[in-house]
Amino acid sequence: MELIPAFAAGLAYFLLGGFWFTPLFGKQWDDAVGFEHPTKWRPSAEYYIVPLLGCLAAAFATDYLATLAHAQSLAEFLRVGFAAGLGYGAAITTVNAVAPNMRRPMKYAAVVGSYHLLGLSLCSAVLYWLS
Repeated sequence: MELIPAFAAGLAYFLLGGFWFTPLFGKQWDDAVGFEHPTKWRPSAEYYIVPLLGCLAAAFATDYLATLAHAQSLAEFLRVGFAAGLGYGAAITTVNAVAPNMRRPMKYAAVVGSYHLLGLSLCSAVLYWLS
């Protein structure tokens, strides 16, 4: 496991989230969780720091899984990322979505679960390209 590829993969995953949850599916996420932006709302630093740390942790874990799987080709790395994205990211997101306070659980599961599926697949591609 190398630090630079895993760090770059985590950063790519985080940046995808910025695009995913703002211009692409930000309104859908807001609706799914029942969030209405107050006037002049500005997110706090933890709104960015916590997801960044989570993306870095997931990238390092994906790198570790790829190492355990002896992934060598892009297809092998992508299989690891897809398995992690679907088996952990999307599955856990869907379980969490059925919390009683979730306004639209299946919409939440679709928006957030697909982000993790794509994000962890992106992580594995970056890991392949930089390793």
